[in-house]
Amino acid sequence: MAPDRKTLIGKVFEPVTYTIREEDIRDYLPVAGEDDQAFHSEAESRAAGYGGWVIPPSFGPYVAVISMLRSFDWQKDFFMDYKKDTAMFGEQELEYQRPLYVGETLTVQGRVSDVYEKQGKRAFDVIWVSFAARDESGATAFSGAQSYLVFK
Repeated sequence: MAPDRKTLIGKVFEPVTYTIREEDIRDYLPVAGEDDQAFHSEAESRAAGYGGWVIPPSFGPYVAVISMLRSFDWQKDFFMDYKKDTAMFGEQELEYQRPLYVGETLTVQGRVSDVYEKQGKRAFDVIWVSFAARDESGATAFSGAQSYLVFK
Protein backbone atom coordinates (compact mmCIF):
# COMPACT_ATOMS: atom_id res chain seq x y z
CA MET A 1 0.00 0.00 0.00
CA ALA A 2 1.31 3.46 -0.93
CA PRO A 3 2.03 5.86 1.91
CA ASP A 4 -0.35 8.73 2.60
CA ARG A 5 1.89 11.69 1.81
CA LYS A 6 -0.91 14.18 2.58
CA THR A 7 0.14 13.74 6.20
CA LEU A 8 3.32 15.65 5.24
CA ILE A 9 1.44 18.95 4.81
CA GLY A 10 2.81 21.40 7.35
CA LYS A 11 6.09 19.53 7.88
CA VAL A 12 8.91 22.06 8.42
CA PHE A 13 12.45 21.20 7.32
CA GLU A 14 15.62 22.17 9.13
CA PRO A 15 17.14 25.41 7.82
CA VAL A 16 20.25 25.16 5.66
CA THR A 17 22.74 27.86 4.74
CA TYR A 18 24.09 28.69 1.31
CA THR A 19 26.94 31.12 0.71
CA ILE A 20 27.05 32.64 -2.77
CA ARG A 21 30.66 32.12 -3.80
CA GLU A 22 32.61 34.02 -6.43
CA GLU A 23 33.77 30.74 -8.01
CA ASP A 24 30.18 29.59 -8.47
CA ILE A 25 29.23 32.79 -10.25
CA ARG A 26 32.35 32.75 -12.45
CA ASP A 27 31.51 29.17 -13.47
CA TYR A 28 27.84 29.99 -14.00
CA LEU A 29 28.08 33.14 -16.15
CA PRO A 30 29.48 31.57 -19.36
CA VAL A 31 27.14 28.58 -19.15
CA ALA A 32 24.08 30.79 -18.66
CA GLY A 33 25.13 33.24 -21.35
CA GLU A 34 24.82 36.16 -18.95
CA ASP A 35 26.70 38.99 -20.61
CA ASP A 36 25.47 41.96 -18.56
CA GLN A 37 28.74 43.39 -17.25
CA ALA A 38 27.18 44.20 -13.86
CA PHE A 39 27.30 40.46 -13.10
CA HIS A 40 31.02 40.07 -13.87
CA SER A 41 32.72 41.96 -11.03
CA GLU A 42 32.10 44.03 -7.95
CA ALA A 43 33.41 47.14 -9.71
CA GLU A 44 31.01 46.65 -12.63
CA SER A 45 28.11 46.02 -10.24
CA ARG A 46 28.85 49.17 -8.26
CA ALA A 47 29.18 51.17 -11.49
CA ALA A 48 25.69 49.96 -12.40
CA GLY A 49 24.34 51.22 -9.05
CA TYR A 50 24.35 48.04 -6.94
CA GLY A 51 25.67 47.86 -3.38
CA GLY A 52 28.05 44.99 -4.13
CA TRP A 53 28.75 42.26 -6.66
CA VAL A 54 25.22 41.43 -7.80
CA ILE A 55 24.43 38.00 -9.20
CA PRO A 56 22.11 37.28 -12.13
CA PRO A 57 18.52 36.56 -11.09
CA SER A 58 18.76 33.30 -13.04
CA PHE A 59 21.19 31.94 -10.37
CA GLY A 60 18.54 32.16 -7.63
CA PRO A 61 16.75 28.97 -8.70
CA TYR A 62 20.04 27.07 -8.30
CA VAL A 63 20.40 28.39 -4.75
CA ALA A 64 16.82 27.34 -4.00
CA VAL A 65 17.12 23.82 -5.46
CA ILE A 66 20.47 23.01 -3.87
CA SER A 67 19.34 24.34 -0.51
CA MET A 68 16.08 22.40 -0.50
CA LEU A 69 17.77 19.16 -1.61
CA ARG A 70 20.18 19.53 1.31
CA SER A 71 17.33 20.06 3.77
CA PHE A 72 15.42 16.79 3.44
CA ASP A 73 15.88 13.05 3.09
CA TRP A 74 13.74 11.47 0.37
CA GLN A 75 13.16 8.25 2.30
CA LYS A 76 12.59 9.67 5.77
CA ASP A 77 10.83 12.92 4.88
CA PHE A 78 8.84 11.90 1.78
CA PHE A 79 8.24 8.20 2.56
CA MET A 80 10.06 7.22 -0.62
CA ASP A 81 11.15 3.61 -1.07
CA TYR A 82 14.45 3.71 -2.97
CA LYS A 83 13.89 0.15 -4.23
CA LYS A 84 10.69 0.88 -6.13
CA ASP A 85 9.86 4.59 -6.17
CA THR A 86 11.04 7.20 -8.63
CA ALA A 87 11.21 10.93 -7.96
CA MET A 88 11.80 13.96 -10.11
CA PHE A 89 11.78 17.73 -9.87
CA GLY A 90 8.58 19.41 -11.02
CA GLU A 91 8.09 23.16 -11.09
CA GLN A 92 9.59 26.11 -9.28
CA GLU A 93 8.51 29.69 -8.67
CA LEU A 94 10.54 32.47 -7.08
CA GLU A 95 9.80 35.97 -5.89
CA TYR A 96 12.74 38.25 -5.20
CA GLN A 97 12.51 40.89 -2.51
CA ARG A 98 15.92 42.28 -3.45
CA PRO A 99 19.04 41.48 -5.50
CA LEU A 100 21.43 38.75 -4.30
CA TYR A 101 25.16 39.38 -3.87
CA VAL A 102 28.39 37.40 -4.03
CA GLY A 103 29.66 36.62 -0.55
CA GLU A 104 26.36 36.73 1.29
CA THR A 105 25.09 33.77 3.25
CA LEU A 106 21.42 32.91 3.03
CA THR A 107 19.47 30.66 5.37
CA VAL A 108 16.84 28.72 3.46
CA GLN A 109 13.99 26.93 5.20
CA GLY A 110 11.08 25.11 3.66
CA ARG A 111 7.86 23.44 4.63
CA VAL A 112 5.49 21.11 2.81
CA SER A 113 2.61 23.33 1.71
CA ASP A 114 0.55 20.90 -0.37
CA VAL A 115 0.39 17.27 -1.50
CA TYR A 116 -1.96 15.81 -4.07
CA GLU A 117 -2.12 12.72 -6.25
CA LYS A 118 -2.09 12.72 -10.05
CA GLN A 119 -2.81 9.86 -12.42
CA GLY A 120 -0.86 8.96 -15.52
CA LYS A 121 0.70 5.71 -16.68
CA ARG A 122 1.69 5.49 -13.03
CA ALA A 123 0.13 7.32 -10.14
CA PHE A 124 2.33 9.90 -8.44
CA ASP A 125 2.18 12.41 -5.64
CA VAL A 126 2.99 16.07 -6.22
CA ILE A 127 4.66 17.49 -3.13
CA TRP A 128 4.88 21.29 -2.95
CA VAL A 129 7.53 22.77 -0.69
CA SER A 130 7.31 26.51 0.06
CA PHE A 131 10.49 28.22 1.24
CA ALA A 132 12.07 31.52 2.22
CA ALA A 133 15.72 32.54 1.93
CA ARG A 134 16.75 35.02 4.60
CA ASP A 135 19.94 37.05 4.80
CA GLU A 136 22.14 37.45 7.87
CA SER A 137 19.86 40.21 9.24
CA GLY A 138 16.83 37.90 8.99
CA ALA A 139 15.24 39.82 6.11
CA THR A 140 13.75 37.74 3.30
CA ALA A 141 15.88 37.97 0.14
CA PHE A 142 13.60 35.71 -1.91
CA SER A 143 10.86 33.17 -1.41
CA GLY A 144 9.04 30.64 -3.51
CA ALA A 145 7.91 27.08 -3.93
CA GLN A 146 9.10 23.89 -5.62
CA SER A 147 7.26 20.74 -6.54
CA TYR A 148 8.62 17.22 -6.44
CA LEU A 149 6.96 14.27 -8.13
CA VAL A 150 7.17 10.94 -6.32
CA PHE A 151 5.89 8.03 -8.39
CA LYS A 152 4.13 5.13 -6.71
